[in-house]
Amino acid sequence: MIKKMQTGKHKGEFQVRIQPVNKITGRRESWPVQYAKTRRTATTLERKMWADYENGLNLADGNSIFAVEFRKYVEKRKGAVSPVTYRDWNNSALEFERYFKDTKINDISSAVVERFAHDFIKKHKATVGRATVIDHRLTHMRNYFKELEGKVIKENPVPEQFLTKFFRKNEFSVGQRRYLFTTDELDAIKSEIRLGLDSTTISNWGTRLALWIDLETGMRPGEIQALRFSNLVINDGYPTFKINDSWSDYAKKFNGTLKARPQGYYRYCLPISQSLDDFVKVYQEEQVTFLKQHDLKNPLDLMFLNLHDYKTCANNIPITQQSMNQMLRKICSKLGINSGEDQLSMYSFRHTLCTKLANKPGISYPWASERMGNSLSIFMRIYVKSDRDINKTMMDNWMM
Repeated sequence: MIKKMQTGKHKGEFQVRIQPVNKITGRRESWPVQYAKTRRTATTLERKMWADYENGLNLADGNSIFAVEFRKYVEKRKGAVSPVTYRDWNNSALEFERYFKDTKINDISSAVVERFAHDFIKKHKATVGRATVIDHRLTHMRNYFKELEGKVIKENPVPEQFLTKFFRKNEFSVGQRRYLFTTDELDAIKSEIRLGLDSTTISNWGTRLALWIDLETGMRPGEIQALRFSNLVINDGYPTFKINDSWSDYAKKFNGTLKARPQGYYRYCLPISQSLDDFVKVYQEEQVTFLKQHDLKNPLDLMFLNLHDYKTCANNIPITQQSMNQMLRKICSKLGINSGEDQLSMYSFRHTLCTKLANKPGISYPWASERMGNSLSIFMRIYVKSDRDINKTMMDNWMM
């Protein structure tokens, strides 16, 4: 129903209201009233409101229980997000149910959210900072209220930059840093990987080859696990990987997409060396022979089937991230590479390559961020650090 307002603060505007009837109870359901400047815009808005209703996007009113409505919000999105993402959102729903209980949406103010944030830190002895648990919880809450903003609530009770507004600077934690490799360390690791490949059987090649690929491309571990031999292509004269899938160790299945990307999206990774390109092709031939000898198949063309476990291999399950991290730490230990208090894992390659890309003269940041599968802002804010090789050069220059 569209009605032109004659009085009040919306005078001259068109009120848009729908009154859907619940097919089960037969009762009319509450739906937030909206306003439009023109009748044409109002007509379009009315159609959208009905479409939202039919699609199950039934916005709660201000007197609804926040924790109950947030739970509905999470469950409606279950099939549209990865299992890992759903687990994180579900954890937020559980926390909100415990803390807010029967609190209504209208009673959730910025002060209430700030009190929740401090109580959460105190109860869980958690840290404050980007990508921490409290950061996730508040981000989820803000995203939920964003859909209600201007419809059910006047403003979002979770403000932008909520961590800096809710916590003092001395309450923030530095957090654990990722270990960044020097160029010499990368060269030493690559040499050790190739030595290991030359001295062991094909069933032990997988984790070492995965490390080599990560060392040159900085792919996420889940992207490496999902690699197919057909992903190896030539792009502008250079061998590289064209990828469009990832694997979840948590769900034990392929995600069907890359992280935070729609179905069908693909990206080209950083170009790889000719020696790596050649070895992947050798590995493909050796894998075919191995599978034939053991009466196994590879219908998905997977590069990193688990050749140690025939049952896992037959089920098209790749090697685990844990096995890759263990191999990396074993190699680093042998080479005397000590990460100290910094975190050493496959992601160290990703952070290292992003840092080196950003510090290399002539490199386009948009090109680099696209090849690494990140937005430019994320690429700069999260991955780019001070390059240890550049740091040494700068200090040498200063002291000359």
